[in-house]
Amino acid sequence: MPTLSVCMIVKNEEKHLKNALASIKNLADEIIVVDTGSTDTPKGIASQFTQKIYDYAWNDNFADARNFSLQHATSDWILVLDADETLSKVDNQRIVSLIKEAPKEISGFILTQRNYLSSKEHLNLGKINGINVKESGQSNQGFLTNENDTYEVSKFFAGWIPTPIVRLFRKQDAQFAGIVHEDVTSSLKGTIVKTPIQIHHFGKTDEVSWKAKWKFYEKLAEKKAKEENDYYADFELGRQYLASQKLDKAQTMFLKSITKNDTFWLSWFNLGSIHLLENKLETAITYLTKAKGHNPNAVAIYKNLGVVYAKKEQYQKAIDQFVLALNLNPKQADVFKNMALCYQKLGDNKRAYFAIKKAKELNPHLE
Repeated sequence: MPTLSVCMIVKNEEKHLKNALASIKNLADEIIVVDTGSTDTPKGIASQFTQKIYDYAWNDNFADARNFSLQHATSDWILVLDADETLSKVDNQRIVSLIKEAPKEISGFILTQRNYLSSKEHLNLGKINGINVKESGQSNQGFLTNENDTYEVSKFFAGWIPTPIVRLFRKQDAQFAGIVHEDVTSSLKGTIVKTPIQIHHFGKTDEVSWKAKWKFYEKLAEKKAKEENDYYADFELGRQYLASQKLDKAQTMFLKSITKNDTFWLSWFNLGSIHLLENKLETAITYLTKAKGHNPNAVAIYKNLGVVYAKKEQYQKAIDQFVLALNLNPKQADVFKNMALCYQKLGDNKRAYFAIKKAKELNPHLE
């Protein structure tokens, strides 16, 4: 039977830590807790669940801290969990089944991190979002409500933003990279498979605390971009600025990223999204078309192109883009809604009715 280590790095997380550890205590063969300089009492909480608690001298590098936790793990598989996250019992069982049945060619699994929000107003960029998953073609799906959700915990929040993330992987050769937004994917030799497993993340429910963390992440991203001189570090800093609505700075970093790797579709996509936000529609089309050339399977590109053409009052062109988005993922309520608006502008009330009906079926609370 394969074994599992849960690895955590913590700092001043006494508010959430007990719930995090309790959620995986029956899943893990061992729990590794690394304290990066807390001033509260995480060690006392952690000692109720594990004796494998280690101090780490923080050096402004999340990957280094993660890798320090991996060094102390002795199991076949690693599950990375943060102190402000939990897993449900049903997903505990799914993880047991996954690692038990995983063929050798699978080295990791994508889980969905649910970033819970106390209100929809906490969203920074509204309906046009950047993408934050490396070259996979996946994006977050925007804000989701708890309507018909099977996880009881979701009922306490307005909803969540889902983000796919690699958090379950074989220990062999696994190494994180990146000062901030650290990622293990590039070190994994085999296939990475998407799963329905959900990580429940509560860090964004306290807006004041989250804003403070976000400023800290921005500082580290700036340091990373300066030190690494790499296209992806520039992209990450651009994404950090974009999430903070610092659009001019974000655009500068995405352009800098492209000078180092002009085939990286996410930089083109985010440039297009910024120009869409700023209503610079022709250049938005140029950048989004560049992104499409490098990744024709990214749903978000067609969604944003559809919005651009709708703003230009070219409603049939907009519909054509929305159809392409739905061909790639047919369960998108917001796309059906936008199609309905375009059909209405064209005077095709019958198609508009069926499109908005489908949107409401997919999301009864769609605004």
